[in-house]
Amino acid sequence: MNKSIFARSATWFTFASVLLSLVLATQVGCLGLLSNFMHAVGADKVPADYKDAKKLAKGRLAIVTLADNSEYSDNISARLLSRNVREILTRELSGVSLVREDEIADWRDSNGWDKVDFAAIGKGVKADKVIGIELRNLRLRDGATLYRGRSDATVVVIDVPTGEVLYRRDLDEYTYPTTAGQYTSETTESRFRKLYLGMLATQIGRSFHAYDFSDTVAIDGAIASQ
Repeated sequence: MNKSIFARSATWFTFASVLLSLVLATQVGCLGLLSNFMHAVGADKVPADYKDAKKLAKGRLAIVTLADNSEYSDNISARLLSRNVREILTRELSGVSLVREDEIADWRDSNGWDKVDFAAIGKGVKADKVIGIELRNLRLRDGATLYRGRSDATVVVIDVPTGEVLYRRDLDEYTYPTTAGQYTSETTESRFRKLYLGMLATQIGRSFHAYDFSDTVAIDGAIASQ
């Protein structure tokens, strides 16, 4: 009798163990499916810092960058930064209509590069909104033999008809690479400038679109591809 009870208990224990294993396996599978689903719909991404970013796709949007000395003439760093941000928003904001780069340059040629009022530039190129970027204190070297970029940047969204500032973000002392740097013997200043401004544009772009947090990990690795 006792043996029979023991046998039934052992059988039940085995059955319960198998059942528990199946339940756990199913749960793990469901978690995997849930994770994949969340990734597919973008639910696992860090949201855009500017909450009304999708509204930028309504109407014409101008991207204007002002850098040190760009109030007097065209500035290669300002031009590269604007171009990089344009490419990011074209890719990330569905349906966005951007004012052409040459339209902005032509208007500034005609009206003077000393015009630093983003709303005035926006009106001049018939934009509805302007993303204005102020790039200050850009430095590409850390000593005589090392490239390591630093700058201060301010990003604003201007409603052109009213001149209202809808959004503002300050990027103070943005540094890339965050550790070490790249020796001047390994690259040129022109190539490093493009790399640094591309990374800064990525940070600015994340104000306006959701992104995967894992993309922020080990960003210094981009140096290896240069």
